[in-house]
Amino acid sequence: MGDPSHITELIDQILEETTDQPDLQQKVFDLRDALMQAQQTAQQYALKARTLEETIQKLKQPAHRIGTIMGEGLDDLYRLNVGGTEYQAAASPEILEEGPLKVGDIVAVNEAFVAIQKLPKPDMGPVGRIASRLADGQWMIASGTGTAENMVKPADDFDTEGLREGDEVILDPTQKVMVARLPKRKSKNAIDDDFVPVTWNQVGGQQHVVEEVRKVIEYPILHSEILQKMEYKMPKGFLFYGPPGCGKTLIGKAILSDIIEKLKSEQSLEENGQELEGRFIHVKGPEILNMWLGESERKVREIFQKARDYKEKGHFPFIFIDEAESVLGTRQAWRGHNISNTLVPMFCAEMDGIQSVRDMVVILATNRPDLIDPAILRPGRIDKKIKVGRPSRDDCSAILKVYLKPNLPLEGSLEKTTEPFLDKLFARTQEQVALVLTLKSGDFKKLYWKDFISGAILEGIVSRAKETAIERAINGEDLVMKVDDLVDALRVEFTDNSVLPADSNMEDWLQLLDFDPKQVARVRRPDDSDNAAQHTMRRSII
Repeated sequence: MGDPSHITELIDQILEETTDQPDLQQKVFDLRDALMQAQQTAQQYALKARTLEETIQKLKQPAHRIGTIMGEGLDDLYRLNVGGTEYQAAASPEILEEGPLKVGDIVAVNEAFVAIQKLPKPDMGPVGRIASRLADGQWMIASGTGTAENMVKPADDFDTEGLREGDEVILDPTQKVMVARLPKRKSKNAIDDDFVPVTWNQVGGQQHVVEEVRKVIEYPILHSEILQKMEYKMPKGFLFYGPPGCGKTLIGKAILSDIIEKLKSEQSLEENGQELEGRFIHVKGPEILNMWLGESERKVREIFQKARDYKEKGHFPFIFIDEAESVLGTRQAWRGHNISNTLVPMFCAEMDGIQSVRDMVVILATNRPDLIDPAILRPGRIDKKIKVGRPSRDDCSAILKVYLKPNLPLEGSLEKTTEPFLDKLFARTQEQVALVLTLKSGDFKKLYWKDFISGAILEGIVSRAKETAIERAINGEDLVMKVDDLVDALRVEFTDNSVLPADSNMEDWLQLLDFDPKQVARVRRPDDSDNAAQHTMRRSII
């Protein structure tokens, strides 16, 4: 198309020579506009062609391998690991302009295995768990399955300060160098360490449990010299067993609150000048279980490591494992057979590392102590077993005082409101019969409502009675809780709600009621025989 500037000059010259020919000038103007548009279009196509040529050139280039610098080699070369194979390779001058390469640097490698470009560190990749630190600055890393360990080294810019056993790190693609820390994983409700102080006044009844536990926790704190002279070791852990809903968790929190108060009175401030704090590490047993190999054991290590971290900060850790039979059951039991084979030894090893109750307190709570592995319950580990049984009449009265505050609008005094309710609950009439057991000896045993009562059920009854009083007040009556409200709520709790055991888990309920299932021939509800008799009479009449 020629030189664009020369063409423009020729057109301008023609326009000057044809000033007296307006028709011809108009055609020249149109020609100039068309030429300028054609030049712009040609420039656009030229740019597209140049871009396509560059893209084709890049597509023709071979792919670059990615390697990790392992250190300096001989003759100004570098040790380079590419795909699990080590080479002694050179680095291009351009890549060395910013300085020499360091251990852990990720580089692109050409076909001649020359490092030609430095790449950013990966923020994802294989994950390893710290197993131990070696004397020469290298580390032992456990693989994801926990079945093998590899010797690795940290990258030159990787800060190893504060790195400890069990921490997770990100490795380079060759899994030879630690390049970054993996952020702490957030537990999904498996561990709850929020602590709200609980006083013994909030624990209704269970006086024998309270006295037994207080004696054990107070002796090492208030009478440590006497125990040392006698070389007597106090238990490091407790086993709370008994029916559900009877206050095992509440008692555990009250124990920690009591320990904190005793330690504060003995030493008001810690050496670091901070006031002593308690940490209640509440662990839900079933949530520890994980189908992946090594994950359940990792969670157990994390629980005890978290307690040790709190101890180092001057706090008092308290580990409470609920439904312990689900994770620490007998290794011959059917529940989690493969997992419990490794969980129980792991838990025993962690328990053996605790020196005394001054380090931390471990409490296991279970409804079925017969399912706990004997290795857990031997002396030196969890060797103090305390039964948290169903509340007696006096215990129920104390529990009701916890939920029926003095400021509540009651029909009469607290005693006049609760005594008729307790009379109904602990009556042994036909109405209160819950189950009838036929023993293999031929005897019959009747179980009443009182045999199934618990603190949790009492709380539900009080809540239901409050709802009835609120509904009456909304309808225009006086806001007051009546005795009948509690009695009606009690009847509904045992008749309409599923408080009584189902046939599918009758054996577990018999264990909780201190009955050996092997001695029971039949379990029936009190109306089963009447219904069967009526059915037989109808068939006879027909």
